[in-house]
Amino acid sequence: MIDGRRIDTLKEFGYEQKLERVLGLPGVCLFGFAYLAPCTIFSYFGLVNGSTHGMISLAYAIATIAMFFTALSYRQMVVAFPVAGSVYSYVGKTMHPNIGFMAGWAILLGYILLPMINYIIASGYIPILLPGVPIWADIFALITIVTVVNLAGVKIMSAFDNIFIVIQLAFVIAVVIFAVKTILSKNYDIIDISGLWNASEWGSVGITGVIGGASVLCLCFLGFDSVTTLAEETKNPGKTVGRALIIVCLTAGGLFVLSTYLFQLAWPDGWMQIDSGRGSYQLVGYIAGQFMATFLCVVMIVSCLASAVSSQASCARILFGMGRDHQLPARFFGHISTRFKVPSYNIILIGVVSLLSLYIDFDLGTTMINFGALLGFTLVNISVFVHYWMKECRRGIKAAVNYIVLPAAGASVCISLWVNLGRKALIIGSIWLVIGGIVLLVTINKKKKGCVKID
Repeated sequence: MIDGRRIDTLKEFGYEQKLERVLGLPGVCLFGFAYLAPCTIFSYFGLVNGSTHGMISLAYAIATIAMFFTALSYRQMVVAFPVAGSVYSYVGKTMHPNIGFMAGWAILLGYILLPMINYIIASGYIPILLPGVPIWADIFALITIVTVVNLAGVKIMSAFDNIFIVIQLAFVIAVVIFAVKTILSKNYDIIDISGLWNASEWGSVGITGVIGGASVLCLCFLGFDSVTTLAEETKNPGKTVGRALIIVCLTAGGLFVLSTYLFQLAWPDGWMQIDSGRGSYQLVGYIAGQFMATFLCVVMIVSCLASAVSSQASCARILFGMGRDHQLPARFFGHISTRFKVPSYNIILIGVVSLLSLYIDFDLGTTMINFGALLGFTLVNISVFVHYWMKECRRGIKAAVNYIVLPAAGASVCISLWVNLGRKALIIGSIWLVIGGIVLLVTINKKKKGCVKID
């Protein structure tokens, strides 16, 4: 799938090593898991299980396939360009800096909105545990914690992620065990196609409805690509980050598919009874009892904090990559704290912008995240073809599979999911792209020697 060439220096790309290389494979994988948050499976269970009439496991399977092909493309690109910036860097260096800017701008929408979505989800659970505290106070406290952790440096961030990942995985495993117990106690078959496919409802939902659910569930996979933003803080990034991409994607996909399959078998008609917003609370209460349902609130807050820490870190590093290349004002966006070796200005900026979570609509916010993410994923798949097949002229059967067939499959699935996001999301997402185009046109007036430079 991937060649053995390894580029571990930034000098080849004209960059200086400013970020601190401290992460190995476990740390990078845990960062990815923290970003996508294993407990995110509960965040969208009520919404998607209801819309797919009990076929959420099938929707997760489709989303996993789509993300796996894209993970392979990311793996190829991180070997060629082991630098911070992810989509922005890959597209900009293979196609054109301005196209890279637009790709980075598109996926920034998701990275900026995801912390806000986490704060909204967490603020919905906090009142159950601490009634009487105003929502604005909850969100402000969450933003402060996340921003401070990111400012403290990548080592602290990694330790924070490790602790919260263990808590989340333990809870998910516990609920899965309760689901198996429920299935056996009711004498249901533990191997049953109905956990994946609801034959009686297929006529009313169809493949379009399931793909629509899968397009929403892609949000749960945003963590796998976030590991590429840590390329400059990872030892031997070409090899380590590439492995982490596949591990995070397949492990998360397997967990999501298996868990929802068992949940559906344990509560076959649950999709008709649960509320789209409180579905996870009802599910855990039905399967594991009221105590576990209440504890779900604690775990979801922990999950949202871990995901917000990782998403804020990734967004800050994409902005850093764009600032370092002078696509955004370099003095601000390209700044690195001399003490903590992190893009501190970007971290603080994202924290301030996250206050908008007080006004963001949850449902629209989630679809908008996927608008930018799926568009960015599509461009990464195309970048593999452009870089390896067109520019480096790799040829042969193996090259054709790696650089044409697999990226084409990834791009095709991402596009099919993207067009099923809904009209409102596509319109608002297009407006975001137009704004990005205006920003690019304004800055291009300072273009010098083919590069947009803003000091």
